[in-house]
Amino acid sequence: MATIAFFICAGALIYAYAGYPLLLAVLTPRRLPPPPDPREWPKVSILLSVFNEEKHMAARLENFFALDYPADRVEFLIGSDGSTDGTDAIVVACPDARVRFVRVTPRGGKPRVLNRLVRLAQNELLVFTDANTMFAPDALKKLARHFSDLEIGGVCGRLVFEGAEVETDEGAYWRLETFLKQRESHLDSCLGANGGIYAIRARLWPGISDNTLVDDFVIGMRVREQGGRVIYDAEAVATEDLPVQVSSEMARRVRIGAGGFQALGLCWRSLLIWRGAYSWAFWSHKVLRWFGPFFMLGALVANLLMPWTVSAVLLLGGQVGFYTLAAIGAGRRGQRLIFRGPHYFVVINLALLRGCFRFLAGRQRAAWQRTAR
Repeated sequence: MATIAFFICAGALIYAYAGYPLLLAVLTPRRLPPPPDPREWPKVSILLSVFNEEKHMAARLENFFALDYPADRVEFLIGSDGSTDGTDAIVVACPDARVRFVRVTPRGGKPRVLNRLVRLAQNELLVFTDANTMFAPDALKKLARHFSDLEIGGVCGRLVFEGAEVETDEGAYWRLETFLKQRESHLDSCLGANGGIYAIRARLWPGISDNTLVDDFVIGMRVREQGGRVIYDAEAVATEDLPVQVSSEMARRVRIGAGGFQALGLCWRSLLIWRGAYSWAFWSHKVLRWFGPFFMLGALVANLLMPWTVSAVLLLGGQVGFYTLAAIGAGRRGQRLIFRGPHYFVVINLALLRGCFRFLAGRQRAAWQRTAR
Protein backbone atom coordinates (compact mmCIF):
# COMPACT_ATOMS: atom_id res chain seq x y z
CA MET A 1 0.00 0.00 0.00
CA ALA A 2 2.83 2.39 0.79
CA THR A 3 4.37 1.73 -2.63
CA ILE A 4 1.05 2.39 -4.37
CA ALA A 5 0.55 5.59 -2.37
CA PHE A 6 4.04 6.79 -3.27
CA PHE A 7 3.55 6.33 -7.00
CA ILE A 8 0.11 7.96 -6.90
CA CYS A 9 1.52 11.04 -5.14
CA ALA A 10 4.68 11.25 -7.24
CA GLY A 11 2.74 10.56 -10.44
CA ALA A 12 0.24 13.35 -9.70
CA LEU A 13 3.07 15.86 -9.25
CA ILE A 14 4.90 14.77 -12.38
CA TYR A 15 1.70 14.84 -14.42
CA ALA A 16 0.63 18.29 -13.17
CA TYR A 17 3.97 20.00 -13.79
CA ALA A 18 5.33 18.08 -16.79
CA GLY A 19 2.88 15.59 -18.28
CA TYR A 20 -0.03 17.99 -18.68
CA PRO A 21 2.00 20.75 -20.39
CA LEU A 22 3.46 18.16 -22.78
CA LEU A 23 -0.01 16.81 -23.60
CA LEU A 24 -1.25 20.34 -24.30
CA ALA A 25 1.70 20.94 -26.60
CA VAL A 26 0.80 17.83 -28.60
CA LEU A 27 -3.01 17.88 -28.52
CA THR A 28 -4.00 21.52 -28.96
CA PRO A 29 -4.90 22.67 -32.46
CA ARG A 30 -3.03 25.34 -34.36
CA ARG A 31 -4.02 28.89 -33.45
CA LEU A 32 -6.52 30.52 -35.79
CA PRO A 33 -5.66 33.93 -37.28
CA PRO A 34 -6.93 36.89 -35.23
CA PRO A 35 -10.30 38.36 -36.24
CA PRO A 36 -10.49 41.54 -38.32
CA ASP A 37 -11.24 44.85 -36.67
CA PRO A 38 -14.99 45.48 -36.33
CA ARG A 39 -16.70 48.18 -38.35
CA GLU A 40 -17.70 49.87 -35.11
CA TRP A 41 -15.75 49.42 -31.91
CA PRO A 42 -17.85 48.33 -28.92
CA LYS A 43 -18.31 50.64 -25.97
CA VAL A 44 -15.97 49.79 -23.10
CA SER A 45 -15.90 50.47 -19.38
CA ILE A 46 -12.44 50.12 -17.82
CA LEU A 47 -12.67 49.23 -14.13
CA LEU A 48 -9.85 49.88 -11.70
CA SER A 49 -9.86 49.21 -7.96
CA VAL A 50 -7.06 50.98 -6.07
CA PHE A 51 -5.68 51.15 -2.57
CA ASN A 52 -2.83 53.56 -1.77
CA GLU A 53 -1.57 53.70 -5.36
CA GLU A 54 -0.22 57.26 -5.24
CA LYS A 55 3.04 55.99 -6.74
CA HIS A 56 1.35 54.66 -9.89
CA MET A 57 -1.89 56.63 -10.24
CA ALA A 58 -0.82 59.56 -12.40
CA ALA A 59 1.10 57.32 -14.79
CA ARG A 60 -1.83 54.92 -15.01
CA LEU A 61 -4.21 57.74 -15.95
CA GLU A 62 -1.80 58.91 -18.64
CA ASN A 63 -1.62 55.33 -19.89
CA PHE A 64 -5.42 55.21 -20.15
CA PHE A 65 -5.58 58.43 -22.14
CA ALA A 66 -2.85 57.22 -24.54
CA LEU A 67 -4.88 54.19 -25.64
CA ASP A 68 -5.58 53.97 -29.35
CA TYR A 69 -9.36 53.66 -29.01
CA PRO A 70 -12.24 55.97 -29.97
CA ALA A 71 -12.48 58.45 -27.10
CA ASP A 72 -16.27 58.55 -27.15
CA ARG A 73 -16.53 54.77 -26.69
CA VAL A 74 -14.62 54.30 -23.47
CA GLU A 75 -15.14 55.33 -19.85
CA PHE A 76 -12.82 54.90 -16.86
CA LEU A 77 -14.33 53.85 -13.53
CA ILE A 78 -11.93 54.12 -10.60
CA GLY A 79 -12.83 52.97 -7.12
CA SER A 80 -10.67 53.75 -4.10
CA ASP A 81 -10.81 51.09 -1.40
CA GLY A 82 -10.40 53.54 1.48
CA SER A 83 -7.01 54.84 0.34
CA THR A 84 -5.12 56.86 2.95
CA ASP A 85 -2.43 58.44 0.73
CA GLY A 86 -2.73 60.88 -2.18
CA THR A 87 -4.41 58.45 -4.59
CA ASP A 88 -7.89 59.94 -4.34
CA ALA A 89 -6.67 63.52 -4.85
CA ILE A 90 -4.85 62.55 -8.06
CA VAL A 91 -7.98 60.99 -9.55
CA VAL A 92 -10.33 63.76 -8.41
CA ALA A 93 -8.04 66.38 -9.97
CA CYS A 94 -8.19 64.65 -13.37
CA PRO A 95 -10.08 66.97 -15.77
CA ASP A 96 -11.15 64.25 -18.24
CA ALA A 97 -14.94 63.83 -18.05
CA ARG A 98 -14.66 60.14 -18.94
CA VAL A 99 -13.11 59.43 -15.53
CA ARG A 100 -15.65 58.57 -12.84
CA PHE A 101 -14.42 58.19 -9.28
CA VAL A 102 -15.96 56.40 -6.32
CA ARG A 103 -14.57 56.17 -2.81
CA VAL A 104 -15.62 53.00 -0.99
CA THR A 105 -15.32 52.98 2.81
CA PRO A 106 -14.54 51.30 5.06
CA ARG A 107 -11.87 49.32 3.28
CA GLY A 108 -13.28 45.94 2.25
CA GLY A 109 -11.10 44.65 -0.57
CA LYS A 110 -11.00 44.68 -4.36
CA PRO A 111 -14.10 42.48 -4.99
CA ARG A 112 -16.28 44.88 -3.01
CA VAL A 113 -15.03 47.80 -5.08
CA LEU A 114 -15.53 45.92 -8.35
CA ASN A 115 -19.12 45.06 -7.45
CA ARG A 116 -19.74 48.76 -6.88
CA LEU A 117 -18.07 49.80 -10.14
CA VAL A 118 -19.90 47.21 -12.25
CA ARG A 119 -23.23 48.66 -11.08
CA LEU A 120 -22.10 52.06 -12.39
CA ALA A 121 -20.72 50.80 -15.72
CA GLN A 122 -22.78 51.85 -18.74
CA ASN A 123 -21.10 49.98 -21.58
CA GLU A 124 -21.29 46.52 -23.14
CA LEU A 125 -17.73 45.42 -22.33
CA LEU A 126 -16.02 45.45 -18.94
CA VAL A 127 -12.21 45.64 -18.89
CA PHE A 128 -10.36 44.93 -15.64
CA THR A 129 -6.84 46.02 -14.77
CA ASP A 130 -4.53 47.12 -11.93
CA ALA A 131 -2.89 50.43 -11.08
CA ASN A 132 0.67 49.16 -11.60
CA THR A 133 -0.18 47.62 -14.99
CA MET A 134 0.48 49.50 -18.23
CA PHE A 135 -1.43 48.75 -21.44
CA ALA A 136 0.24 48.86 -24.83
CA PRO A 137 -1.45 51.56 -26.96
CA ASP A 138 -3.36 48.98 -29.02
CA ALA A 139 -4.17 46.59 -26.14
CA LEU A 140 -7.79 47.69 -25.79
CA LYS A 141 -8.47 47.17 -29.49
CA LYS A 142 -6.82 43.76 -29.36
CA LEU A 143 -9.18 42.75 -26.55
CA ALA A 144 -12.33 44.28 -28.05
CA ARG A 145 -11.96 42.89 -31.58
CA HIS A 146 -12.90 39.36 -30.46
CA PHE A 147 -16.38 40.22 -29.19
CA SER A 148 -17.92 40.32 -32.67
CA ASP A 149 -17.97 36.53 -32.19
CA LEU A 150 -20.99 35.87 -29.96
CA GLU A 151 -19.37 32.66 -28.64
CA ILE A 152 -16.69 34.73 -26.91
CA GLY A 153 -17.54 35.74 -23.36
CA GLY A 154 -14.14 37.05 -22.31
CA VAL A 155 -10.63 37.77 -23.53
CA CYS A 156 -7.47 37.52 -21.44
CA GLY A 157 -4.48 39.59 -22.48
CA ARG A 158 -0.77 38.84 -22.09
CA LEU A 159 0.93 40.20 -18.99
CA VAL A 160 4.66 40.76 -19.50
CA PHE A 161 6.99 41.24 -16.55
CA GLU A 162 9.75 43.82 -16.92
CA GLY A 163 12.72 44.92 -14.86
CA ALA A 164 16.25 43.89 -14.01
CA GLU A 165 15.13 40.59 -12.47
CA VAL A 166 13.04 39.42 -15.42
CA GLU A 167 15.03 36.17 -15.64
CA THR A 168 14.20 35.07 -12.09
CA ASP A 169 12.30 31.88 -11.34
CA GLU A 170 9.07 33.85 -11.03
CA GLY A 171 9.55 35.00 -14.61
CA ALA A 172 10.14 31.42 -15.77
CA TYR A 173 7.07 30.22 -13.90
CA TRP A 174 4.99 32.98 -15.46
CA ARG A 175 6.16 31.99 -18.95
CA LEU A 176 4.94 28.45 -18.27
CA GLU A 177 1.59 29.80 -17.09
CA THR A 178 1.34 31.95 -20.22
CA PHE A 179 2.02 28.91 -22.40
CA LEU A 180 -0.71 26.94 -20.61
CA LYS A 181 -3.24 29.77 -20.95
CA GLN A 182 -2.55 30.02 -24.65
CA ARG A 183 -2.88 26.29 -25.24
CA GLU A 184 -6.00 25.95 -23.09
CA SER A 185 -7.55 28.81 -25.02
CA HIS A 186 -6.98 26.90 -28.28
CA LEU A 187 -8.45 23.75 -26.76
CA ASP A 188 -11.52 25.35 -25.15
CA SER A 189 -11.12 28.28 -22.75
CA CYS A 190 -8.65 29.93 -20.40
CA LEU A 191 -8.82 29.03 -16.74
CA GLY A 192 -9.51 32.37 -15.09
CA ALA A 193 -7.73 35.48 -16.34
CA ASN A 194 -4.73 37.73 -15.81
CA GLY A 195 -5.97 40.29 -13.30
CA GLY A 196 -3.93 43.02 -14.97
CA ILE A 197 -5.64 42.77 -18.38
CA TYR A 198 -8.87 41.03 -19.30
CA ALA A 199 -12.32 41.85 -20.64
CA ILE A 200 -15.77 40.24 -20.37
CA ARG A 201 -19.23 40.96 -21.70
CA ALA A 202 -21.14 43.06 -19.17
CA ARG A 203 -24.18 40.76 -19.42
CA LEU A 204 -22.00 37.84 -18.26
CA TRP A 205 -20.81 39.59 -15.10
CA PRO A 206 -21.35 36.80 -12.55
CA GLY A 207 -21.46 38.84 -9.38
CA ILE A 208 -18.92 37.81 -6.75
CA SER A 209 -18.81 37.70 -2.98
CA ASP A 210 -17.05 40.64 -1.36
CA ASN A 211 -14.68 38.10 0.23
CA THR A 212 -13.66 36.44 -3.04
CA LEU A 213 -9.91 35.91 -2.67
CA VAL A 214 -8.89 35.49 -6.33
CA ASP A 215 -11.50 37.55 -8.16
CA ASP A 216 -9.92 37.38 -11.63
CA PHE A 217 -9.86 33.58 -11.55
CA VAL A 218 -13.42 33.19 -10.28
CA ILE A 219 -14.85 35.78 -12.70
CA GLY A 220 -13.26 34.06 -15.70
CA MET A 221 -14.41 30.61 -14.58
CA ARG A 222 -17.97 31.74 -14.05
CA VAL A 223 -18.09 33.39 -17.45
CA ARG A 224 -17.23 29.99 -18.94
CA GLU A 225 -19.84 28.28 -16.77
CA GLN A 226 -22.44 30.58 -18.36
CA GLY A 227 -21.42 29.35 -21.80
CA GLY A 228 -19.02 32.06 -22.94
CA ARG A 229 -15.50 31.03 -23.92
CA VAL A 230 -12.63 32.99 -22.38
CA ILE A 231 -9.82 33.13 -24.90
CA TYR A 232 -6.22 34.29 -24.70
CA ASP A 233 -4.79 36.96 -27.01
CA ALA A 234 -1.01 37.26 -26.84
CA GLU A 235 -1.18 40.47 -28.89
CA ALA A 236 -3.14 42.30 -26.18
CA VAL A 237 -0.10 43.24 -24.10
CA ALA A 238 0.24 44.82 -20.69
CA THR A 239 3.40 45.19 -18.61
CA GLU A 240 4.28 45.08 -14.91
CA ASP A 241 7.49 45.17 -12.94
CA LEU A 242 8.62 41.79 -11.65
CA PRO A 243 9.19 41.34 -7.89
CA VAL A 244 12.87 41.06 -7.05
CA GLN A 245 12.78 38.02 -4.74
CA VAL A 246 10.68 34.92 -4.24
CA SER A 247 10.21 35.92 -0.59
CA SER A 248 8.57 39.18 -1.65
CA GLU A 249 5.88 37.15 -3.39
CA MET A 250 5.13 34.82 -0.48
CA ALA A 251 2.16 36.79 0.87
CA ARG A 252 0.63 36.98 -2.60
CA ARG A 253 1.08 33.26 -3.16
CA VAL A 254 -0.42 32.41 0.22
CA ARG A 255 -3.46 34.50 -0.70
CA ILE A 256 -3.70 32.82 -4.10
CA GLY A 257 -3.37 29.43 -2.42
CA ALA A 258 -6.23 30.24 -0.05
CA GLY A 259 -8.23 31.54 -3.00
CA GLY A 260 -7.65 28.34 -4.93
CA PHE A 261 -9.20 26.21 -2.20
CA GLN A 262 -12.06 28.71 -1.93
CA ALA A 263 -12.54 28.46 -5.71
CA LEU A 264 -13.15 24.72 -5.47
CA GLY A 265 -16.47 25.59 -3.88
CA LEU A 266 -17.20 28.71 -5.91
CA CYS A 267 -16.46 27.05 -9.26
CA TRP A 268 -17.56 23.49 -8.52
CA ARG A 269 -19.52 23.25 -11.78
CA SER A 270 -16.25 23.39 -13.70
CA LEU A 271 -15.10 20.23 -11.90
CA LEU A 272 -17.87 18.14 -13.48
CA ILE A 273 -16.20 15.76 -15.91
CA TRP A 274 -18.99 15.98 -18.51
CA ARG A 275 -17.85 19.52 -19.21
CA GLY A 276 -15.14 17.85 -21.27
CA ALA A 277 -11.85 19.52 -22.11
CA TYR A 278 -12.49 22.46 -19.80
CA SER A 279 -12.98 20.20 -16.78
CA TRP A 280 -9.87 18.20 -17.71
CA ALA A 281 -7.85 21.42 -17.85
CA PHE A 282 -9.20 22.58 -14.48
CA TRP A 283 -8.29 19.31 -12.77
CA SER A 284 -4.88 19.07 -14.45
CA HIS A 285 -3.71 22.67 -14.33
CA LYS A 286 -5.18 23.88 -11.08
CA VAL A 287 -6.66 21.26 -8.75
CA LEU A 288 -3.70 18.87 -8.80
CA ARG A 289 -1.29 21.77 -8.23
CA TRP A 290 -3.32 23.13 -5.34
CA PHE A 291 -3.01 19.73 -3.68
CA GLY A 292 0.69 19.53 -4.60
CA PRO A 293 1.95 20.10 -1.01
CA PHE A 294 -0.09 17.13 0.18
CA PHE A 295 1.25 14.98 -2.65
CA MET A 296 4.80 15.99 -1.65
CA LEU A 297 4.20 15.08 1.98
CA GLY A 298 2.41 11.89 0.95
CA ALA A 299 5.29 10.80 -1.29
CA LEU A 300 7.83 11.35 1.49
CA VAL A 301 5.82 9.53 4.17
CA ALA A 302 4.91 6.66 1.83
CA ASN A 303 8.55 6.31 0.82
CA LEU A 304 9.57 5.99 4.48
CA LEU A 305 6.95 3.26 4.98
CA MET A 306 7.93 1.27 1.90
CA PRO A 307 9.88 -2.01 2.26
CA TRP A 308 13.60 -1.16 2.38
CA THR A 309 14.59 -2.33 -1.06
CA VAL A 310 17.31 -0.78 -3.20
CA SER A 311 14.66 1.04 -5.24
CA ALA A 312 13.02 2.48 -2.13
CA VAL A 313 16.36 3.71 -0.78
CA LEU A 314 17.20 5.34 -4.13
CA LEU A 315 13.80 7.06 -4.26
CA LEU A 316 14.22 8.33 -0.71
CA GLY A 317 17.73 9.54 -1.52
CA GLY A 318 16.32 11.41 -4.51
CA GLN A 319 13.76 13.18 -2.33
CA VAL A 320 16.27 14.03 0.36
CA GLY A 321 18.65 15.31 -2.30
CA PHE A 322 15.94 17.47 -3.86
CA TYR A 323 15.05 19.11 -0.54
CA THR A 324 18.75 19.59 0.23
CA LEU A 325 19.16 21.48 -3.04
CA ALA A 326 16.12 23.56 -2.11
CA ALA A 327 17.63 24.41 1.28
CA ILE A 328 20.89 25.49 -0.35
CA GLY A 329 18.86 27.60 -2.78
CA ALA A 330 17.52 29.61 0.14
CA GLY A 331 21.01 30.89 0.96
CA ARG A 332 23.18 33.47 -0.76
CA ARG A 333 25.35 30.79 -2.35
CA GLY A 334 22.43 28.96 -3.91
CA GLN A 335 21.97 31.14 -6.97
CA ARG A 336 22.63 28.49 -9.56
CA LEU A 337 19.64 26.99 -11.34
CA ILE A 338 20.24 23.57 -9.78
CA PHE A 339 19.56 25.17 -6.39
CA ARG A 340 17.09 27.91 -7.35
CA GLY A 341 14.70 25.59 -9.17
CA PRO A 342 14.07 23.20 -6.24
CA HIS A 343 13.95 26.13 -3.81
CA TYR A 344 11.32 27.93 -5.86
CA PHE A 345 9.24 24.76 -6.23
CA VAL A 346 9.30 24.16 -2.48
CA VAL A 347 8.49 27.82 -1.69
CA ILE A 348 5.41 27.94 -3.92
CA ASN A 349 4.13 24.68 -2.45
CA LEU A 350 4.73 25.92 1.09
CA ALA A 351 2.68 28.98 0.15
CA LEU A 352 -0.12 26.74 -1.11
CA LEU A 353 -0.03 24.76 2.13
CA ARG A 354 -0.18 27.93 4.24
CA GLY A 355 -2.95 29.23 2.01
CA CYS A 356 -4.97 26.05 2.56
CA PHE A 357 -4.70 26.38 6.33
CA ARG A 358 -5.55 30.10 6.22
CA PHE A 359 -8.65 29.34 4.16
CA LEU A 360 -9.77 26.52 6.46
CA ALA A 361 -9.22 28.77 9.49
CA GLY A 362 -11.11 31.65 7.85
CA ARG A 363 -8.12 33.96 8.32
CA GLN A 364 -7.62 35.14 4.72
CA ARG A 365 -9.47 38.31 3.73
CA ALA A 366 -10.11 39.97 0.39
CA ALA A 367 -8.43 43.21 1.52
CA TRP A 368 -4.70 42.73 1.02
CA GLN A 369 -1.50 44.70 0.58
CA ARG A 370 0.00 44.68 -2.92
CA THR A 371 3.48 43.19 -3.30
CA ALA A 372 6.16 45.87 -3.46
CA ARG A 373 7.47 46.28 -7.03
